[in-house]
This record gives sequence, C-alpha cells and structure tokens, in this order.
Amino acid sequence: MNRLVRSYAALIRMGLAEAVAYRAQVIIGLTLALVPLIMMAVWLAVVDQVGPATGWQRADFIAYYVGAAMIYQFTISFTVWEWQHEIRNGDLSSRLLKPLDPFHFYLSRRLGRKIFDVLLLTPVVILATLLVPELSFPLTPTRFAALVISLLGAFLLSTLMGTVFGMIAFWSTQSANLYLLWFGIGQFLSGWIAPLALFPDWFSQPAYLLPFHSTLGFPVEILIGRADDQAIVMGLLLSIFWNVAFAVLYRLLWRRGLARYEAVGS
Repeated sequence: MNRLVRSYAALIRMGLAEAVAYRAQVIIGLTLALVPLIMMAVWLAVVDQVGPATGWQRADFIAYYVGAAMIYQFTISFTVWEWQHEIRNGDLSSRLLKPLDPFHFYLSRRLGRKIFDVLLLTPVVILATLLVPELSFPLTPTRFAALVISLLGAFLLSTLMGTVFGMIAFWSTQSANLYLLWFGIGQFLSGWIAPLALFPDWFSQPAYLLPFHSTLGFPVEILIGRADDQAIVMGLLLSIFWNVAFAVLYRLLWRRGLARYEAVGS
C-alpha cells in the first residue's frame, strides 16, 4: 500500500507537470466545456420567448449549464486512446515490467491533469458567481462532501469506461471508434445536452439508472441543489455499483487480452 501511495504521488505530479508543459492541449480541452454554455443560450432564448419550463426558471438553466461545463471538464477522461496506442504500438510491454497495474498509471496521470484543471477553473467560477447575480450554488458542508465524492466517482467511472473500451484493442483496431459511439449516446443520457428532468419519464427514469448520469448529471444536480438527500444516497450507490461493474469487466478483459498480446515494444 505504501508503494502504491508513493507511485500515485509521483505519477500525479507527472500528470500535473505535463498539463503545465502542454498548455495548448488543455486550452483545446477546455473549449469542449463551451458546448453546455451554447445549450444554455438556446434554453434561455426559449424561456424568453415561451416562458419557463415546468419547474425550471431562467436562473436554474444558468446554474445547470455553468455547473455542467465545469464538472464535465473535471470528470471527462479519454483513456481509450492511450490504451489503444500502447497496445497497438507495443509500448505496453514496458509497463508490464513494472509492479504496478497499467491502469494505475493512466488513472493517476489523468488525476494530475485534473488538478491543473481545478486550479485553472476555480477562480473563473468564483468570479462568475460574483458577477452574475442569477448564478448560485446552494452547497451546505454535507452537500459539498457529497459533491466531492460524486466527482471522484464520476472521474473514476469515466476512466474505467474508457479503459474497458481500450481493452478491445487486444482484438480489434476499432476500440476508439466503438468508444466514440458509446460516448455519443452518453451525451444525451448523462444530461450534458439537456437536464434529464426535462425529458419524458419513459426516457429519463431509465437514464437515471445508467452509468452516464453518474458521470455528469448527478454531480451537477448536487451542485445546483436539485438532488434531495434520498436522490444523493441513491446516486452515490449507483456510482459505486457502476464503478465496481466496470472494474470487474476491465480485469476480465485485461486477463483475456493479455493472454493474446504479442508485441515486444517499440
């Protein structure tokens, strides 16, 4: 355990250093966070023309989409491309010589980059809440703790889902393309495009139970005060369930894939 903690500390520092060194990539990644803000502008235009949606006022849309833009950047994790690249090129061989599961390498390095994102975005969000009177996040200490736990769960789940699809690279060169299809479906089911509460029950109720909601919509609902205590407990349990499920699936695919891995390195 001590070795694992030391390894994580070193790899997190490395990820943070990479984020600082390759700032252009960070800026490009941050532009993806603008998509929810575009959707916010669309919904605000609708509210101005036809009135507020049921239970959703202008301030609710502002808080939701600003929160979604921020949380998306904290939780997104495209590890599938790293797995696919290293499996296909043979670079994975060097990682197999180390006593640490390669998953820990990808997870901790990504976590270092997320720390940089937090340092970069937090002042912006604080400034926005001061300048925009309609923007507020009603967080109590308990809800803030639940938010932090949900964010960690969302980041881990996003990383595990990308890792599971990365394992497909042991058998196919289309792992990234399959993940993009999965990711595209998830944009509608996670609440990234629109809050699930605005969809009909036949769509939203199953969507709440799928893993996508745990990666974005659930933390946002905690942030803006839309999740009550019961919903928070249920959401945290679902996040734990999906994390465990994808972790088990990863280990199964990893063992089977590793048995057919033949590359010797680049």
